[in-house]
Amino acid sequence: MMKIKKYLLICFAWFNICNIPASGQITSTEKGLNGITMDVIKAQVGFIASDWMEGREAGQKGEYMAADYIASMLQLYGVKPAGDFILRGNLQEGSERSYFQNFALVKSVESEEPELEIKSYTDKTTRSLKLNKNVDFILKSSPQGIESEGPIVYSGFGIIGEKTIYSNIDVDDVKGKFVLRIASAPKSSADEQTEKILKERGALGIVEYYPESGKVGNPSSPDFLNAYSEKNQRPANLYELYSLAGNNVEDFPRIVISSQAASELFRNTGINPENDIKKKDPDQSFQLLPLEGKSLRFKTSVVKTQIPVRNVIGIIEGINPDKIIVLGAHYDHVGMSDGYIWNGADDNASGTVGVMTLAKAIMETGKKPEHTIIFALWSSEEKGLLGSRYYVQNVNFPVKNIVLNVNFDMISRYVSENEPNKITMTYTSSKSAFKDLTRENLKKYRIELEIDYQPSDNPPGGSDHRSFVAADIPIMRFKPGHREEYHTPMDETRTLDWDIMEKIIKISFLNIWVLSNSVW
Repeated sequence: MMKIKKYLLICFAWFNICNIPASGQITSTEKGLNGITMDVIKAQVGFIASDWMEGREAGQKGEYMAADYIASMLQLYGVKPAGDFILRGNLQEGSERSYFQNFALVKSVESEEPELEIKSYTDKTTRSLKLNKNVDFILKSSPQGIESEGPIVYSGFGIIGEKTIYSNIDVDDVKGKFVLRIASAPKSSADEQTEKILKERGALGIVEYYPESGKVGNPSSPDFLNAYSEKNQRPANLYELYSLAGNNVEDFPRIVISSQAASELFRNTGINPENDIKKKDPDQSFQLLPLEGKSLRFKTSVVKTQIPVRNVIGIIEGINPDKIIVLGAHYDHVGMSDGYIWNGADDNASGTVGVMTLAKAIMETGKKPEHTIIFALWSSEEKGLLGSRYYVQNVNFPVKNIVLNVNFDMISRYVSENEPNKITMTYTSSKSAFKDLTRENLKKYRIELEIDYQPSDNPPGGSDHRSFVAADIPIMRFKPGHREEYHTPMDETRTLDWDIMEKIIKISFLNIWVLSNSVW
């Protein structure tokens, strides 16, 4: 680790020496920095976050218009297209590429109300209790129609410290069974492991409940209360799910039930969950307990449609094309609802324009970089990081050639009005030299940022860098504030803090320009 860090710092110093101009000349780095201006940033954001884009929902007209605009700007800046081959009819002619990588989403929507039924057995009788959706249970959508019935095992919180208990269980303990657990709050990193492990071991699904929640779901507001001040949630249907066409999608429901429904499950089983709720000992060992005389029957059905979408991909080819840095941001947002447009100025016109402005700046250096740089604007992040996932799964070169992803998502708001220079920098912990490089560039170019450095072996966050983390590709991300306008129609250009956005683009350019011209 120290050797890599030291070597990168030596390369950084050598890059600076080579970048010293003759008297009176401007360096390539300074040329690039000069291309990053407030006017350039505001002009691009103003169009992408305008009402004309209709909220840029994946697959809708506004998102297609935004993609055309992004592609035209990349072409204007001199960045080459790196999307699909251009077809004449259904045939490829030549090696000419477009800026668009086309793919399809599969949208799954409930066609009938889901059913959840508790069955209680004694020697002489069987008692059935049908639960009501959005009162007794809610379903975190399944992409498949499912009908299943099976016994139930109880697993407490399912967590011991920061580890899931399910790692060491036998397949027979959960195969063909529903797993009931107490939902933990706040979420632990172990929760992320739970679904994967239980899927692999053949469980029918996860059923969880919050002990304090007598009911689940939200009441429907009457029409006369549906003014914006009363209803400003994102325009998303809880019962829609999106996936990539052609990907294997497993039938694994996750159901949240009310505490009253959970009480019915525990009735006459001899199991008292109150003991676990009161203790909540993170070091307490636990065994799965069967709920004797109980079973669940679950049924849902879905209708599927395909939605064509597209990523926008541009490239600056390096001297060494086998090392690739991908600069990425999602350009989609959540669309329109109830007469309001979710323009997504911060989320994520800001990150989109960050990548576009970096394309402009790098071209204006007038120098071909050592490593190839790809500019990727993703569709369908709001549908589950699907654009970036599709790209990583379908690159037209060995994915190991990608040595770094720099992700730009929501880069234009202060943490608070009292902390205008504060941001976080998340990065892969094995690349510790990224921190030193950033500090050096901040100091040399007098960029006023207060950075909370957050290295991680598994960089967190619900954004597109996770698609690269999943492929063991190092990442870097700068993130300032996450404000109250997030996912509301109030996320407009007038709320943006332009200076923090400009600073993030500049420090990103400086880091990327060094890394794209260094051996590391």
